[in-house]
Amino acid sequence: MAINLFSRVVPAIALFSASVLMAQNYQTMPIASGLTADVIANGIGSSTISTNNDVDGVSYAFVAKDFQLTSTSAAITYGIPVDGLINSVVGTTPGLSFQLASLNANNSLRLAATSDNGTLAFTTPKAAIKLYMLAVSGSGTSTVSVVVNFTDGSSQTFSSISLSDWYNGSNFAIQGIGRIKKPGATPASGDDVPSPEGGTNPRLYQAELAIDAANQAKLVQSVTVTKVSGSGIPNIFAFSADAYSDCAPPVLQAVSGITANSALVSWTGSAASYDVYHSTSNTIPSGSVTPTYPGITGTSTTIGSLNSNTTYYYWVRSNCNTATSQSVWSFAGTFKTACSTFTVPYTENFDTTSTGSTSNTNAPSCWAYLESTSFAGYGYVAASNSYSAPNSYYMNNSSGTTGSQMLVAPPTINLSDGTKRVRFYAKAGGSNYTLLVGTLSNPADPASFTQIGAPITLTTTHTQYTVNIPVGSDLQLAFKHGLGGSSRSIYIDNITVQNIPSCLEPTAVTSSNVTMNTATIGWTAPASAPANGYEVYYSTTNTAPDASTVLNASNSATSATTSAPLSSLSTDTNYYAWVRSACSASDKSIWSDVTAFRTGYCLPSSTSQNSWLSDFSSTGGLVNMTYSSGSSIAGGYQNLIASNNKIINAPGSDTSVSFTAGGPTCGIAVWVDWNNNLTFEASERMFVTNTYITNASGTITVPAGTPLGSYRMRVVTDYNSTAPSNPCSAISRGEFIDFTFEVATSLSTSETHLKKKEVNVYPNPFRDVLHIADIKDVKSVTVTDVAGRVVKTIDNPTTELQLAELNAGLYLVTMNFKDGSKSTVKAIKK
Repeated sequence: MAINLFSRVVPAIALFSASVLMAQNYQTMPIASGLTADVIANGIGSSTISTNNDVDGVSYAFVAKDFQLTSTSAAITYGIPVDGLINSVVGTTPGLSFQLASLNANNSLRLAATSDNGTLAFTTPKAAIKLYMLAVSGSGTSTVSVVVNFTDGSSQTFSSISLSDWYNGSNFAIQGIGRIKKPGATPASGDDVPSPEGGTNPRLYQAELAIDAANQAKLVQSVTVTKVSGSGIPNIFAFSADAYSDCAPPVLQAVSGITANSALVSWTGSAASYDVYHSTSNTIPSGSVTPTYPGITGTSTTIGSLNSNTTYYYWVRSNCNTATSQSVWSFAGTFKTACSTFTVPYTENFDTTSTGSTSNTNAPSCWAYLESTSFAGYGYVAASNSYSAPNSYYMNNSSGTTGSQMLVAPPTINLSDGTKRVRFYAKAGGSNYTLLVGTLSNPADPASFTQIGAPITLTTTHTQYTVNIPVGSDLQLAFKHGLGGSSRSIYIDNITVQNIPSCLEPTAVTSSNVTMNTATIGWTAPASAPANGYEVYYSTTNTAPDASTVLNASNSATSATTSAPLSSLSTDTNYYAWVRSACSASDKSIWSDVTAFRTGYCLPSSTSQNSWLSDFSSTGGLVNMTYSSGSSIAGGYQNLIASNNKIINAPGSDTSVSFTAGGPTCGIAVWVDWNNNLTFEASERMFVTNTYITNASGTITVPAGTPLGSYRMRVVTDYNSTAPSNPCSAISRGEFIDFTFEVATSLSTSETHLKKKEVNVYPNPFRDVLHIADIKDVKSVTVTDVAGRVVKTIDNPTTELQLAELNAGLYLVTMNFKDGSKSTVKAIKK
């Protein structure tokens, strides 16, 4: 049997990991004397003030984080820490740190020439298992020897210790601390300017000196460092120790008695007493940290006041009656507290849990994936097939057709008292797949599953289901795969466990009869119909109503039946609607799930607008149109039905149309909604290309008997289709534009006027001169750019408009007639 219980409750043993290393007794070794140079620029003022030497022999020094050339200089974000504390990043010595000497005094033992040496005396001699040296070599590598001097007069020598150059070496304790060039006798432009050096240089390195077993109990008094060879300049900054102790640390035992708020930890040892320290961080405690539980005289204690469902780390050390009297901290132990029993309501949508895989079954914290022994399937959080993005819970039975596979919910207070229900969404990867809902008496045993009601037959689209939990004694809910055939996929999302309300909400909310300005919202009544009917709330934003939502005549409707008409809606607008039951004036259900609808026509889109409809014109109509554009708009959809860009022609007549694609070759298609049902049907595609084109032409025929009136015409330009077939899709590159095609047997007065006032311009595009076909009755011409700015006004124009001074682009040329009317055409200047 495979069971992922760690995400739900904690096993009854501590989890020990090789990645949680033994806590070494790391201690800094402050230096009392022997440092010979200040090579760290700090504070306010020139680096020559705060240093007396350089690191590399060519005037470069380290820089501290508080360095400023002047008090108004910008602060830097890199550099040596102001407190001089260097926390080593070497992976094998977690918790090791070094303490530099004061940044305002000598802070380096600098050894410029071969055989140069110096002795660093420590403020407090200490016994050590290992010493760690923090050092670097400037302007090349170098080799040093180190003699460790003990208080009894003996010593231990370490020869041939290689120091890396302060750039790009390995085993660094810190990197990216920056540097600065000290000004010379003749200052240069780069002097006193700190540099981060790419964020990875310069560096300080750590060298390990392992003390012989015979010397580990001796106190280290000083070290003598000698430059042996190399072109670089050694700089020795600090030492730390893994302190020796003759007091052995205890050995941790399995953790027991884990609850949501406590755990019993135990150990073996023979010390007089023990200290215990715990934390939610796995950072190894220092020797000076204050224990959580000091002076425990036994070999166990309960760690209490913990948070539920939380991982903790703990360490124990011995207090001995020996010379060193206290051990280092033990290896780290770890445990996770149990989950508290959940109260209702609670919801799980799987969106904050990391995804799993077929080889890494998982579940949200406090939930579990549970299956029978040797079951072949798998269950995990998946970033697909969700009801609400991005995640869902996925179960697949693979070749398993017997046994059990289920998702187990957290323990829930009074789950089976007869007042609870669960609501969730689920779908299947095929037809006739089933899901069982039930409870478990033992969350680790799939055989303890008690089914509630009949199996649920899922569909291939997410559907919401509600299951009332009957009276019983079980505290944990489970969702069990119905099996059947092999490799059946089931997806679950948005699980809510809650009290059964006194007023039940409607379900299966839908929209129908959608027009340009109206729609009907319908739903399924709950088992107990509400006495006061229903309330419908609708909005143009997908924000669910709550207790603060105010219902009024502009955003709501009421109904005594299971449907409600909505009117006075905005055209071509996305709407969202919710429904709730009104059992009484004070008792109303929760709001249903949302249903979405759009008034008017579908809303297409395009990711890229680098292909578009550059020109579209017609001939042979009662009124013809000429449309041109140098580009598309963001989103790739334009609604131009309110503009003068329309075609008028009679029933049964033909209108010749021509098109030009902007950008590379494209496919083009035209639909006209002749039946005005707000849908562009396949039979209403009146023109389509059959290959990628730049220019195309054809005919739009008004069906005989078409009623007089206005009809929506949609032109689609698609870079990825030779014959566009979907006027409502989301495409990757192209454009959708809506125009008006009006059917009329003769022109109205206004249409006649419109036709009469049409003025043709040519050539289009033009270079310097734009010609007007008929200048009669034109009083003036105004030229504006696409931003609406007037770039030229010509009074009493001739048939030739001199526009050489204009930049290339699209312009609107407006003819102002003597009777006050206007006519505007688009023209493109090359």
